[in-house]
Amino acid sequence: MSELKASVGLSRKWDAREAGREVAETALEKLEGEKPKFFLLFSTIHYEKYGGFQELLNGVWEVLPEGTPLIGGTVAGFMNNYGCFARGATGLAVYYPRMDVAVGVGNDTKKDPKGAVESVYRKLNEKSPPYNNNLMIEIVATAVIPKLPRVGQKNVILSKKMGDTFVKLLPAVAKLGYGFDRADEIIELLAQRFPDRVIIGGCTMDDNKFLGNYQFVNRDIVENSLVMFNISSDLKKTVHTVTSYVLRGERFTITKISTDRHVVKEFDGEGARTALIKKLNLRIEEKEAVYSLYKNIYYYPLAYHKGEILHPCMIGLIYGENLIFGNRVESNELDLLAVSVDKAIEQIEEVVQNMKNKQVQLIYGVACETYIETLGSNIYKMYELLKETGAVFILPFVAGESIYTPEKGAHHLYESIHLLGF
Repeated sequence: MSELKASVGLSRKWDAREAGREVAETALEKLEGEKPKFFLLFSTIHYEKYGGFQELLNGVWEVLPEGTPLIGGTVAGFMNNYGCFARGATGLAVYYPRMDVAVGVGNDTKKDPKGAVESVYRKLNEKSPPYNNNLMIEIVATAVIPKLPRVGQKNVILSKKMGDTFVKLLPAVAKLGYGFDRADEIIELLAQRFPDRVIIGGCTMDDNKFLGNYQFVNRDIVENSLVMFNISSDLKKTVHTVTSYVLRGERFTITKISTDRHVVKEFDGEGARTALIKKLNLRIEEKEAVYSLYKNIYYYPLAYHKGEILHPCMIGLIYGENLIFGNRVESNELDLLAVSVDKAIEQIEEVVQNMKNKQVQLIYGVACETYIETLGSNIYKMYELLKETGAVFILPFVAGESIYTPEKGAHHLYESIHLLGF
């Protein structure tokens, strides 16, 4: 019998404390009395109104052994051995005798990503990892729509004058915890500090409104933070990335962009919003734009090449003619993509076969929350494929997926899945 023991917990209860207790109880069931080496906890945002996240954690700690390392956060949904869910809480408990887990946390990620990474580095560098195989799980706060004077939290403002005015406020609102998440910078900074590790990361979020999100670390609820595990063991690991986009053969040339490369102002000398909407034949309205904007953009992301890897750029805000992207746009040439469900399923089939051949027992991954929209009923095909591995698995749906390996470098992607197998 394998020494690696892993179990997934689930609760669909509405009350936060009861859900926390149940998710911990079900996660510990198959550890055969062993104290977990770590616990991952993910929940949907609705517990904010049904007792609060501190109560969710309080419920978990009524059951979880004292001193167990814990990180997690809010997500759009999740997939695990029980099924696919857009509401509830899930947890992963893992025991292995030759495993050491350290926790790091950094704050103010939007304001000072370098400072957040340095805080994590100092904590995780307090002692040398005892085993040769080391990997890191990263959880970081995603973007939050700025709360602006007179308009509140809106992701679409059609007035050019107001849009240009509010773009100038973006550096100031970042200091208040709003705006883009800086996750693309964070994974690069982590790679510089931990060049020998594998790092897999995801951004916490709400129910696709981008109004707020939370991270969990041990007994605390935090915001605008980076929380991490360093997992040191003698276990072999396998890492895979799945993407679902194909080139449509249409290209935009940026002719005006902000210094920080987040705000695209013009394509080919034309206002960026007008040029994009014309090309996609979209109608963008301010009313209920939070949902309609993101739903449409999911299917037609823009992307640039970084080496041989396509990096999708997700539009988070439209202020006047300005398109505001969550990540830095690192090229003046952007290609229009389309989502291919067939490509996603085909790649997942290949990964599953690889993991079956390697007799993987545990899978942790992160998947872009856009798959909840774009895969439709095919999301259950993805679930059935992961079940075929026979492994314990947990896959939160997040707002941006980061990956670093020494061989391929650091990448922050969207519309992707990263899978880590033990």
